[in-house]
Amino acid sequence: MSIFDKGLITILVCSAVFCLLSIPLMLRKVPRNPVYGYRTRATLRDETLWYEANAYFGSTFLVATVVSACIAVALHQWQGLAERTYLGVSVALLAMPVLVAALLTGRFVRALEAGAR
Repeated sequence: MSIFDKGLITILVCSAVFCLLSIPLMLRKVPRNPVYGYRTRATLRDETLWYEANAYFGSTFLVATVVSACIAVALHQWQGLAERTYLGVSVALLAMPVLVAALLTGRFVRALEAGAR
């Protein structure tokens, strides 16, 4: 099994887990808690904000995860990168969904808080 195959399998398995984790958040099924969800002082303080922020985070996390997985499949098919470069890109593809969703959700929460004032 090549490094490209191992990288693709890792990304697809992690992507499947990420998708499963995003669904309860999107459906507003996760109550405020100290472990799971988009936890900030603001979201932990306000129940309505908690559910809105986590629904938004879940949906952006799901979309970013699917995009990341599609890029991983395309790179696997292409195999035009050196193995070392491919490993770095694979790590970035694993981190990208969380970072994108967190940054967009932070902006969303700030907009909701500003609108509530």
